[in-house]
Amino acid sequence: MPMTQSSSTQQPITLHLPLVRRCRATALLGEALIRYQVSNTLSDRIHLLALASMANALGALTDQDAAVINHTLDRTGDAH
Repeated sequence: MPMTQSSSTQQPITLHLPLVRRCRATALLGEALIRYQVSNTLSDRIHLLALASMANALGALTDQDAAVINHTLDRTGDAH
């Protein structure tokens, strides 16, 4: 059943493309961040850095997201 707006035109609700990108970036980065925090392996660190770089290039990485990622990498950077 498609979602509809509560108006007289009854048009389907669509998500804006930037919002979809932002949600995907948040989900992927969150998963990569947790995986890196648990495993603390170099390959997971590289994966997190690559995802963050890609999200940044697409404009889907907020300053707050970048700060969390940088803080995590700085904290665990001595291990690598």
